[in-house]
Amino acid sequence: MRAVLSVVVAGLVTLQPSPQPDLVRGLQWHIGTMRLGEVHGRATGAGMVIAVVDSGVDPQHPDLLGQVLQGPDPKANTDTDGRGTGLAGLIAGHGHSNTALSGVDPGEAGVLGVAPGAKLLPIAFAPVAGQVGDPNELATGIELAVNRGARIICIGRGVAPSERLEFAINVAVEKDVLVVAADSSTWPASYPGVLTSIPADRTGAVRQAPASGRTTGIVVPGVDMITTDRAGGYRLADPSAGAAILTGAAAVVWSANPNAKASEVVELLRRTAKDRGTPGADKDFGVGDLNLLAALNAASVRPSGSVSPQPRATPSKRPADTAAAGTPLAESGDWRRWMVALPLLLFLGALGFWVGRTGRARRALPRP
Repeated sequence: MRAVLSVVVAGLVTLQPSPQPDLVRGLQWHIGTMRLGEVHGRATGAGMVIAVVDSGVDPQHPDLLGQVLQGPDPKANTDTDGRGTGLAGLIAGHGHSNTALSGVDPGEAGVLGVAPGAKLLPIAFAPVAGQVGDPNELATGIELAVNRGARIICIGRGVAPSERLEFAINVAVEKDVLVVAADSSTWPASYPGVLTSIPADRTGAVRQAPASGRTTGIVVPGVDMITTDRAGGYRLADPSAGAAILTGAAAVVWSANPNAKASEVVELLRRTAKDRGTPGADKDFGVGDLNLLAALNAASVRPSGSVSPQPRATPSKRPADTAAAGTPLAESGDWRRWMVALPLLLFLGALGFWVGRTGRARRALPRP
């Protein structure tokens, strides 16, 4: 089946834009599985700002017109390899009809995302093909997203672990920003506080166990997903697509419960997930299959205790390599900076003492 879809999508990408755009919508199997028609009758993610920390996002794609905000640099509003635009389409694509921008009725052609009412903040982070991304660059992307007002951060690429990356995630969580990552790579999915997506195919099969080894992820559509590509085309996404689907789901639930905290939104998604495999949360299927309509139908956002929240190991201080150069010494909390300044402080103190003592001695001399 995947080979057939690849041939179809290859044809679509070659003919940009597609002469049969309805075919794209027909291949989006998650629309029916997630009952997005009913979901969007309740909420569309309106009012939510979602950061896509990836290869940038093409704002000119017809299915994303009006959805993409200005990024922090020119690279953010371009796309180096199409993956960022692909995540963006699954999160907030509205198809070819501009009426979706006002939440009236999504276009019947092109890609329809889970949260077509949300806005997208692109953050450029794309390692060289075949290489693992720099975790500190990803940390910078997370910091930019938080500082620019993102409520949810979608991460589809894996990196090596680093203290700075963990710190950036902890800061985001402390500031009530939800971080969603694909559980097809160990990091950042393994960090406590990250909501992870477990990709499944249209039959519900999970082809690979979660890389994080955690039991708190949620199974979502994430295999053979057709989505937007740069230059107005379409592509088959890799399993990172699951992170986009879960991000969109969180945005929809949060927009329906605007006074909720990020942790409450996560708890609601986990509490309403459909258990599968071994009873209870497990390392193969996490807490179970996403049930977005059930989450929306829940009467309120209340912690139920059914799923233990992930512990969050917050560093006692900011890693040295992330301290802002302009931070005042008294506010830095970095003892190493005090050690550097200590000799100067002692010298100034001794100088002041000597000046004061000399002045007193001069005043004590008899006047002529």
